[in-house]
Amino acid sequence: MLIKAALDDLALDAMLAAARDKAKTLGIAASVAIVDDGGYPLRLARSEAAGKMTAAVALAKARTAALMRGPSGALTARLKDEPELLRLTDYLPMPGGLPVRHEKDCLGGVGVSGGNAEQDVTIAQAALDAII
Repeated sequence: MLIKAALDDLALDAMLAAARDKAKTLGIAASVAIVDDGGYPLRLARSEAAGKMTAAVALAKARTAALMRGPSGALTARLKDEPELLRLTDYLPMPGGLPVRHEKDCLGGVGVSGGNAEQDVTIAQAALDAII
């Protein structure tokens, strides 16, 4: 029997808290989304001052990272040669989404929206660092 690793509630809560703390430290009003390996939402939080669209964008970045098994921003380069990728699903080729990995497996993705590209990636990385 094969057993698949997954994100549990403790890890999800730690990731979300770390991301929100990092956003606060940076002075960024952001949304943070965490999805499973199929791109389905597990956690979604929008800070009070964050724009209304940031929640949808964070979710799309997280989903992109999970389904592509890589950073959401890396998709931009691939689109030059493979623009049809955008027709496959709701991919969002913007920085701020990172895959959640355990050994060789991708367990999901975390996405952040609210700051610039670098800030969003930094906040997403803080979420990953919380479970390493």
